Amino acid sequence: MSEERGYTLRPRFAPGTTVEDLKAYMAPFVATLGYKFNTDDDFVRLVLEGEIEILGRDGDVFCPCRVRTGVYSEDVKIVCPCIPFYLDDFSAMRKCWCGLFIRSDVEDGAGLHGVIERPPGPVDVRVAAFDDLRDGEGKVVTVGKHKLALFRVDGRFHCMSNVCRHWGAPLGEGKVEGTFVMCPWHGWRYDVRTGKTDHPDADVKVYAVSVRGGEVFVRI
Repeated sequence: MSEERGYTLRPRFAPGTTVEDLKAYMAPFVATLGYKFNTDDDFVRLVLEGEIEILGRDGDVFCPCRVRTGVYSEDVKIVCPCIPFYLDDFSAMRKCWCGLFIRSDVEDGAGLHGVIERPPGPVDVRVAAFDDLRDGEGKVVTVGKHKLALFRVDGRFHCMSNVCRHWGAPLGEGKVEGTFVMCPWHGWRYDVRTGKTDHPDADVKVYAVSVRGGEVFVRI
């Protein structure tokens, strides 16, 4: 381990790590997020060769198009793959910052190299696989700055704000009873379909959900 400007870097890859090693390590993980390596193999190799240099110099595979700050809470967001921290941006752009990874539904990634502007407007963000939740279960999902509660009830998915309007409890961790979730801290009940509760001025926002190809998307 090496000390680096106030926080500890724990080696993830051994000396002599190759491009093929990085591909084998990263591919299964990004697939769980709905992404894959860019279809442009030459571009992928070029980026990963750069990552090998960064690994040798800085101790981890930091994003080649982001700048390290020396602050843990910021630098953790630029270790490749950084997809979980920028789901909404990457869903809109159809790729990660540099284009090393593209959404699984993109057939040709040759035109998705380098940093581009995020297109304006709402975007459907992949938050789970259909089988990640059983009926009557919920989970907390993070999309950019949004903390959301995702539920599966009677085979359908519903999504709403994760924050209970009483004391801020995570609703995604609550017990599901029928079409209601019970706040895990104090028992307030919310309808997962509408975000409504019996308490005045305490309803929570709901988000549109769609399922495509066994993947669950929330519109942000």
